[in-house]
Amino acid sequence: MGSLRLVLAFAVAGGHALGAFNFPNIFLAGGEAVQIFYMISGFLIALILRGKYAASANGNWIFYSNRAVKIFVPYLALLAATVLLSALFYLFTGNAVSLNSFVVEGSTMSLGTWLFAVLTNLFILGQEWAFLLIYRSGELFFSLHALDQPQNAAQFTIIAPAWSLSIELAFYAIAPFILRRNVLVIAVVALASSWLRFEAYGRGYYSAATDCRFFPFELSLFLFGSLSYFLYELLKKRNLHRPALSTCLMGLLVVLAALHPRWVDIKPYQFFVLVALLLPALFDFSVRHKWDRWLGELSYPLYLVHWPILGFGFAITQLPHMGSLGQTQAYPYMLIAVSLIAAYAINQWIVIPIDSWRQARVRKSATEPNKVAIPAAAQPVVRRSAPRGVVTPN
Repeated sequence: MGSLRLVLAFAVAGGHALGAFNFPNIFLAGGEAVQIFYMISGFLIALILRGKYAASANGNWIFYSNRAVKIFVPYLALLAATVLLSALFYLFTGNAVSLNSFVVEGSTMSLGTWLFAVLTNLFILGQEWAFLLIYRSGELFFSLHALDQPQNAAQFTIIAPAWSLSIELAFYAIAPFILRRNVLVIAVVALASSWLRFEAYGRGYYSAATDCRFFPFELSLFLFGSLSYFLYELLKKRNLHRPALSTCLMGLLVVLAALHPRWVDIKPYQFFVLVALLLPALFDFSVRHKWDRWLGELSYPLYLVHWPILGFGFAITQLPHMGSLGQTQAYPYMLIAVSLIAAYAINQWIVIPIDSWRQARVRKSATEPNKVAIPAAAQPVVRRSAPRGVVTPN
């Protein structure tokens, strides 16, 4: 599962990098990659809610606060660094990089636009709505097709891929009240969400924004992922997990996502069904292989950090005598490599320390009544030397 998560994050980063320099994308489309992340998140959140966190008010509080720390600490640290470096770049070159939209439009932006831009950047929630808001003469206006009608409010999002975190946070908010229920209840809610998506699309409410950015539609993918967790439990009880099978299935899915992305783009929902069926084997593979879990932990910081690095990389090509750099096809891949190094650093210096603190909170609350023990083989491992993510496993 960890390898797949890294492949998905790499696909998002690679697609953005090649697109920024007008090279054809050879990776899995970012929208499908994010939707697979949703399914993995549903599986992992079902795992921890049904075993790691007590079904009590205090257990829910620890769950919510731990998820918030997991998401917000790396995000806010990267946001602060991006704003600071953009300001310095502007001071020395006149290019504000990630803050260009604020510099250019700031004097004409209405108070409402300023509030939307600042609050969504700080608190993440609502970032996906930027793709449904047209920006005209300082004001924001709702449009189903705002993403196809530049300018839109998304230009004010400093770390653009973070919009999917808003969808994740919405799922976290309701997860304790759904995932602890009977599997049939979860299945009914998942099917209702799926029906709502296709009914809306059939009535003409499809757009690039609603395809993967509207939570009532995406809820079905989270829940289908959580249903895969019940399949995992069933297979485990019947001792049907086999290391060789898990390894083969893990390799199959990673290779398919990495080497045959066009099939995934053409038939995304068939691929989502395949992912849902294979998630138990992928998780079993991760349980058996620490290196796979470690690769998965790099997915979240890579998903975030590649965006500002691409922004600064593109800004460098705008400097005198640097224009030819952006015409070199190796340049986007170099920026992805830099992003991987930065992701490793973020994981080591930010994610691991906060994960240690988070796990200590969970252990401290383990004496609560109604605590259900999670099987040792399935427990997420706290790494001292080694990230819903958009996907986080614990």
